[in-house]
Amino acid sequence: MCWTRNSSLLGKITVLVVISFCSFSAHAKYGGGSGTAANPYLIFDANQMNAIGADSNDWDKHFKLMADIDLSVFSGTDFNIIGSYGNPFTGVFDGSGHTISNFTYDSNDTDYIGLFGYVGKWGVNEEIKNLGLFDPNLDAGTGRNVGSLVGYLVNGTITNCYVQGGSVLGAFDVGGLVGHNWSTIDNCYSAGSVSGRTNVGGLVGWNNSGTITNCYSTSSVSGNNNVGGLMGIGGGTITNCYATASVSGKHLIGGLIGENYYGTISNCYATGSVAGTGSWVGGLVGVNWGVITNCYSAGSVSGNNNVGGLVGDKWQGEVTYSFWDIETSGRVSSAGGTGKTTAQMQMMSTFTDAGWDFENIWWILEGAGYPRLWWEAKYGGGSGHPNNPYLIYTAEQMNTIGANPCDWDKHFKLMADIDLSTFTGTSFNIIGYYVDWHHPDNKPFTGVFDGDDHKISNFTWSSVGPDDIGLFEYVGGDGRIENLGLENVNIDAGNGGNVGGLVGFNEGTIINCYCTGSVAAAVFVGGLVGLNEGTITKCYSTTSVLASAHVGGLVGENSQGTITDSYSTGSVSGDRLVGGLVGYSYRGTITECYSTGGISGKEFVGGLMGYNDYGAIINCYAKGGVLGNGYYVDVGGLAGYNHYGTITNCYSTGSVTGTSNVSGLVGVNLEGEITTSFWDIETS
Repeated sequence: MCWTRNSSLLGKITVLVVISFCSFSAHAKYGGGSGTAANPYLIFDANQMNAIGADSNDWDKHFKLMADIDLSVFSGTDFNIIGSYGNPFTGVFDGSGHTISNFTYDSNDTDYIGLFGYVGKWGVNEEIKNLGLFDPNLDAGTGRNVGSLVGYLVNGTITNCYVQGGSVLGAFDVGGLVGHNWSTIDNCYSAGSVSGRTNVGGLVGWNNSGTITNCYSTSSVSGNNNVGGLMGIGGGTITNCYATASVSGKHLIGGLIGENYYGTISNCYATGSVAGTGSWVGGLVGVNWGVITNCYSAGSVSGNNNVGGLVGDKWQGEVTYSFWDIETSGRVSSAGGTGKTTAQMQMMSTFTDAGWDFENIWWILEGAGYPRLWWEAKYGGGSGHPNNPYLIYTAEQMNTIGANPCDWDKHFKLMADIDLSTFTGTSFNIIGYYVDWHHPDNKPFTGVFDGDDHKISNFTWSSVGPDDIGLFEYVGGDGRIENLGLENVNIDAGNGGNVGGLVGFNEGTIINCYCTGSVAAAVFVGGLVGLNEGTITKCYSTTSVLASAHVGGLVGENSQGTITDSYSTGSVSGDRLVGGLVGYSYRGTITECYSTGGISGKEFVGGLMGYNDYGAIINCYAKGGVLGNGYYVDVGGLAGYNHYGTITNCYSTGSVTGTSNVSGLVGVNLEGEITTSFWDIETS
């Protein structure tokens, strides 16, 4: 009886131990999680990554990479490839922005080779996303369907994935990222080397009715037949993609695609060199059976037969609104497209005349480069949205803003002090475009430029006539410039008008900005802003300003604008309407401002303002010396002429000299109101 009871107890203990062990094992699988969408398996190291491929029961589960991992401990065929022809991976793998480095696989006559060998089956939403591969090296010998990430993709999506460095070698259907694709690849790239026999591509070897969008390849590619910078052969849809590396092979060789087999290619380009020792070689496509629209190529092209600058041969295919560079390609003929000179290929009008969309798809730095796709890194990062502004680190990135009117409603943030001295004459692309009042072609900057308390030095402009000159030509009502310093500005706009160091014509808001240097032009000229119809707050100028009329140390003319808590200390000289802070103000408001620089002019000359027309000057002062040397002068220590304007709580202390209508505070006051304001009778 006692033995039986003890045996029973022992049995219960054994069962308990087994249950506990099973529970512990299940909990400890991989790095945690249960494999569901809400609670994915967590992968922290190389061994856990390798364990996925060892258990095909988990190939329909969800995984999440939790750290960058190194697979260099696995060589030859040691690593367990995930998914096979008979049992594909049908789950979700989220790289979470992490990387897998040194994935190596060396085999011979083995198909479906990649980190994931075979992915997808119809009716299942498989996904691989947010993953980077560093330095993968695959040699599949005579194998087919070989790619660093996926050998064969039947269904599902690959999104936000890339390959950086390494090499991929196989025989058929070999790609830098994917060997054979039937599905969707979006926002991915490859940058390594790819080689094979047939159907070899920098990103995809064979795109069999799949969709590839916003992708690119800089991988060098070599093979025999059907070799392309982005993909070797394909149907399907290729949109907003490009390839830049060299491509070489025998037959059916293209800078983007070797053979376009009834596919659609739109808004794509290739710039790498293309060399074929046989036939059907093109800067973009070797042979085209499908549709090519709004594409271009610019790389050198060489081959023996059926060689074209854009397309080598056209078999039932159609090419519309597409171009190639006849100079860089060395080709004056193509089986489709239009040949242009290098200069023409770097002009926006070449493409807009053909209906290309430079608002949403393309951008160009005219005269300095070919068109680029909008999603490429135009600047130093960011997307141009309020919470993710475009980042500006260099002079070149700053110059790019002015070349892209479609970005003039975006948000920018200056990330470093930059020097614009490399841009001389009229070479800098000033931002915004103004034609005339309410003109349909006006294109103001209506975004936000945050200088982030950095400075831009040595902005130079030299011209004889154009109006509206400044770092920003025209800032619209919704535009805003803040926290920016301009140092050593040097502008000579000849007989131009609306000229300022920062902005030529402002309808927007300028806050906490300053300018130093010199500005010279004809009319409406200011150290910071030429013509202001907006708001200027907490700004200053030490700029020397020279012009004929409407000349001010800070603003040339203030038309119904507001200037607050700002000042000028630079010298100002001109003929008419000359002021230390503002030359002429119409119904404008100037509050809590001052000027201290020396002022000289012939008519309507004032220490703070030349002519106050129906405007208000409140809580302001001027200390600079004022000289009026014309026949009809109207010169005052604060204002030369006050016409129906109000001056309240102001004073001046500078010396005042002139030939007529000369006063310590205001030269001439016509129906204006001056209250509680003073001047120093000794210093003036």
